Amino acid sequence: MLLRLVGAVVAMTLLVSCCSGTEENDLWLQLSSYEDIGITVKDLAFFMDTHGYNAEPHDTYVTVKLSSGKEVYLTPNGASPGLADLWMTPPTQKSGPVRVIPTEAIKKNLTYGKATNPDFIKAVTRTLIFPVAPLGMCFDGSQQLAKTYSSFGYNISYMYDPSAGGYTQGHLWVTVENKDRTGKWLAVDSYYGVMTDDVYYTAPYSFDDIKYLDSINPSWKVS
Repeated sequence: MLLRLVGAVVAMTLLVSCCSGTEENDLWLQLSSYEDIGITVKDLAFFMDTHGYNAEPHDTYVTVKLSSGKEVYLTPNGASPGLADLWMTPPTQKSGPVRVIPTEAIKKNLTYGKATNPDFIKAVTRTLIFPVAPLGMCFDGSQQLAKTYSSFGYNISYMYDPSAGGYTQGHLWVTVENKDRTGKWLAVDSYYGVMTDDVYYTAPYSFDDIKYLDSINPSWKVS
């Protein structure tokens, strides 16, 4: 009798586990069968309700209660395949945008103090033979300038004007800081070399790392 009772309990446990697993598979199939790049948490909860699931929206996720009593959690997944990501525990991601670029990484409309020290100007001029890159290749040329001047221990900053006339993608150049006079910079163009024109000391955008250029240049798509 005891053996039969134990056997019945084991069978019931396996049945519940099997049903729960099947239900989770069915839920994942349901989520994988649709896509909606703009679906919100509320929209997702409504979708699940209309498809027979017990769903409750929260701030950033949806709780789905399975018939076994187990709760699983869904978050809209945007452009990824399917409607949502599936979580075993409530996701801890906070709502709202998360800053991925440091506040001062990209400076806007900054004017750099122009260096006038003849020895510094001579040193910067003699470091490279100009032009470093052909006219119109300022993006590649400026990276070469930055690499070379950095190797000599100079601080550099990229300067970028997206509306500079005559350039399809705008114009990119660098400024080199005087080691002996902090805050004094010399603008250098990859084609023309050292620039004394005041216009080269102010730019709509300036940054220390070329990777930030992608955050300024739009990546257009055509529908």
